[in-house]
Amino acid sequence: MIEAHDPDLILTDIMMDYVNGLEVISHVRNVLKKQTPIIVFSASGQEEMVLKAFDLGANDFMGKPLSPNELLIRVKRTLI
Repeated sequence: MIEAHDPDLILTDIMMDYVNGLEVISHVRNVLKKQTPIIVFSASGQEEMVLKAFDLGANDFMGKPLSPNELLIRVKRTLI
């Protein structure tokens, strides 16, 4: 989907069923060589995964449960 649609922003959870958020970040940064902004979501207690996400090139992080208003602010800030 990322290759076919070239999004302006990617929102991804760390833990997903088929591919995890770290794999998404790695693919975007290392295979596709794109600098598309990436905001990562994670449940509390996954600090190591969040740090790894930033090391791979994530731009921002939000803990779950998400606040819709905070998400909107972060998306706007990221896209400026």
